[in-house]
Amino acid sequence: MAEHAIEKLRAIPLFTDLAGDDAALGEVLAITTERRVPSGSVVIEEGESGDELFIVRSGGVEIRKQTRAGDSYTVVRLRDTDNVFFGELALIDDDRRSATVIATENSQFLVIRKSDFLALGERAPHIALPITRAIARILAGRVRRTTTDMMTIFDALVHELEST
Repeated sequence: MAEHAIEKLRAIPLFTDLAGDDAALGEVLAITTERRVPSGSVVIEEGESGDELFIVRSGGVEIRKQTRAGDSYTVVRLRDTDNVFFGELALIDDDRRSATVIATENSQFLVIRKSDFLALGERAPHIALPITRAIARILAGRVRRTTTDMMTIFDALVHELEST
């Protein structure tokens, strides 16, 4: 089982810089816990506090956001074969969850608690630092995409206003 879990970690973008280091991946695996969630169950709830990162080991999830009017919409559906994770911001800050995640089928997760990640950083910074850098790269990519999306919306609004 540990060998399969290490292979799963190796495939996750957060651990790209550690992919060739089985010992480091073993250290990461040592701070994970397994969690099984039945289909239809809420894994995390938008607006709640949280201190865990989830790696989808098997199964699938739907990430949902709520509008200010209270309507809910699906942002994305993810499967274990996508080698995905969610909740990574919980390792960095103490803010509330930004979305709701629901299991779309019976699912299994590898879970990393913030306190365990911070302890790993204290005893093995050569492992935690590349993970933190990977989170920073992912967040930077999201900021770039958001900036591009905002400019597209702004340009469309300006065009609409100019044509009226």
